[in-house]
Amino acid sequence: MTGFLGSGKTTLVNHILKGDHGKLIAVIENEFGAVSIDDALVGENIKEEENIITMDNGCVCCTVRGDLVRALLTLKDKTKKFDHIIIETTGLADPAPVAFTFFINPEIADHYRIDSILCLADAKHIGPHLEEEKPDGVVNEAASQVAFADRILLNKIDLVSDTELLGVMDQVRSINGVAEVIKTTNSVVDLDKVLGVSSFSIEKTLEVDPDFLEDEEGYAAATAAHDGAAVDTDVGNGHSHDGGKTTCTEDHSHSAEPVPKKPRKKKHDLTGVSSVGILAEGELDFNQVNTFMAAVLQENAKSIYRSKGVLCFKDQGNIKFIFQGVHEHINFGPSSMEWAEGEPRVNRMVFIGRDLNRAELEESFKACLVKN
Repeated sequence: MTGFLGSGKTTLVNHILKGDHGKLIAVIENEFGAVSIDDALVGENIKEEENIITMDNGCVCCTVRGDLVRALLTLKDKTKKFDHIIIETTGLADPAPVAFTFFINPEIADHYRIDSILCLADAKHIGPHLEEEKPDGVVNEAASQVAFADRILLNKIDLVSDTELLGVMDQVRSINGVAEVIKTTNSVVDLDKVLGVSSFSIEKTLEVDPDFLEDEEGYAAATAAHDGAAVDTDVGNGHSHDGGKTTCTEDHSHSAEPVPKKPRKKKHDLTGVSSVGILAEGELDFNQVNTFMAAVLQENAKSIYRSKGVLCFKDQGNIKFIFQGVHEHINFGPSSMEWAEGEPRVNRMVFIGRDLNRAELEESFKACLVKN
């Protein structure tokens, strides 16, 4: 699951987890910063027998890609077999290297299959990100996410006019004219359109990225491409698993020696983009936080792509408050989660954007704590 920052990915994950589908689902969350927020936002909806794994402080497509491999192998060895594994990438991820993981590692390639690459696009804010000019040889993450998807959820259509919606549709279609586009509000979608759809196609993927089966070091994939459903684990397609050994009955081979080829043309460069994670124990003053956030987001509307947090306010009992912001648009209110007895009241706040002033943000946020 891809989509630029604030497009509604975590909301969709929660919608899926709360759905009446009878499926056993695991979730792998990828956070760009060191302070994790999404695990708390998803955790309230994940059932006891399901799993959530969080990978912090980097993009799953590059700096924490090894963590993805380890997470997938951990889930593979669980006693219970999952019907689906949802990988929610950070909003700054390039989807190609993430998908590539399912082909380069033989153990993962034999156990998992990609069901679909789903991209969420924020109808209100995606336009400027799609048009953002990058230096030569550097990928535009938002455009790459749209281009690489086989299914696109055009979300938050309630925030734009009919004319604006048509314009966004034209932008999306100019980048990807093949993927099915589903218009949504609050990431609400028929689950039959996002689970078990078998819409991933290696042929279509290679049309978008001819070098897809080459890794970043310029080597051909050590495993052959599988077309069809994948995150449906251990299901058909000629694979049998016996005693921990995997036998492939399909007509393909697993090459022991990768073949040198030229490197990818474009690189994933997040120079200037950073995440400011803030931890602050204690109770916050509601009015001060409101004033602080309004000022910060108004002054930095273009440079702060995403803000989110789990907060504790004075005189609100055990209620946890959830803060969500995309550029200058914010929303925060009570969560169904509560602070547990004995749980430290630690506020978690994350800002993701370009050229952020870490010291100023942290000092201003902590100034909102109620003085004892």
